Amino acid sequence: MRPISTGNNRFDAVVVGGGPAGSSAARVLAANGMNVCVVDKSIFPRDKLCGGLLTLRSKKVFNDIFANDWGSTIEAVATGISFYYQSRCLNVIHDYTELYFTCRREFDAFLLRLAAEQGAKLLQGSPVTHVNVAECTLRLADGTTLAGNYVIGADGVNSVVARSLFGESFDRRRTAFALEMEIPVSGIRSPAQVPEIHFGVVPWGYGWVFPKKSTLTAGIGGLHKKNPHLRPRFEEFLRHRFGILPPGKIMGHYIPFGGCRQIPGQGNVLLCGDAAGLVEPITGEGIAFAMLSGKYAAQAVLGAAKHRCPQLALDFYLTEYSRITNAFACSNALRFFLLPKSAQGLLLKLLLRTQSIPRKFLDLLADKLGHAEYTRFLLGKVLCGLLRPVLPIPLGDDRRSG
Repeated sequence: MRPISTGNNRFDAVVVGGGPAGSSAARVLAANGMNVCVVDKSIFPRDKLCGGLLTLRSKKVFNDIFANDWGSTIEAVATGISFYYQSRCLNVIHDYTELYFTCRREFDAFLLRLAAEQGAKLLQGSPVTHVNVAECTLRLADGTTLAGNYVIGADGVNSVVARSLFGESFDRRRTAFALEMEIPVSGIRSPAQVPEIHFGVVPWGYGWVFPKKSTLTAGIGGLHKKNPHLRPRFEEFLRHRFGILPPGKIMGHYIPFGGCRQIPGQGNVLLCGDAAGLVEPITGEGIAFAMLSGKYAAQAVLGAAKHRCPQLALDFYLTEYSRITNAFACSNALRFFLLPKSAQGLLLKLLLRTQSIPRKFLDLLADKLGHAEYTRFLLGKVLCGLLRPVLPIPLGDDRRSG
């Protein structure tokens, strides 16, 4: 996809970043008659480090925004999940609910193309170096200036828009760091048939192995301040899982980890997706919430434009944005019961004797279960697990009943 000339440098709205959040925002704005430009430092298709998991929640949000078929971008589909502690399999769910796996290089280019087909203008290969929040203008690396009535920052965890607003892109005390690599399936023993979640491989985090068409995506991630030496742990994880250290390039990236912004912008400058820290703290899901927040940001812009008052955009945005942050607040609290080493022993025992926990996890990813309901369910299981040794009557075993 080649860069498209913008002609005039003045737009109704400028979206910084062409990933799922930015493409969603641009698609909604263009569909409603806005003159919108998407500016990105890369030229698409471009590589994007990500496990590439798409949930039924993602599918629902995608269908709502793009009204299209994403089948051409899907590399694998699974209907279950497996949980491990180091090399020991704790539980496996089969034939339950769909999980989809994509290559972000293809998926993101597909979404951006759909935004362009709706009428959004694209300016690619053009890094934004500064945003003047007061004047709602952007300076590009080549000296070009863009202006808009609104700016939507969808430029990832290292957001230039966020830095212009708040002095830093993200809080390093509350972020995670992840390492990943793509491993060719050929020559690998025991390729993954369903996605794998591995506990006990990194403090305040976990590992994963996701199936793709011709590769496996393997990675580990954890709270950055507790993992200053993550690469040796990743190599150890790979050796345990595959019997060898597979050849390939190890890539790293920051992940927002329970640090979503409560105030995602200022007036007519809004943040969405990773730029706002919108990665779910327990499941690690980010794509669905990126698209959803992009839609909410665009709707906020449309609302402010209808009132002819750009400064109202943040107020409109917060109404819907808070639905995401309220859900994340439940997961933020829950992770203190799941991720510390002192708590994992009980969690692992529960995973060994019940299938209801992984099933509810999949229900959460499918958006069949709310975050508050999931939190109450899991805390109830933890409480029962703590009381089990002292209760005179057995609590029962629901491994088969789910």
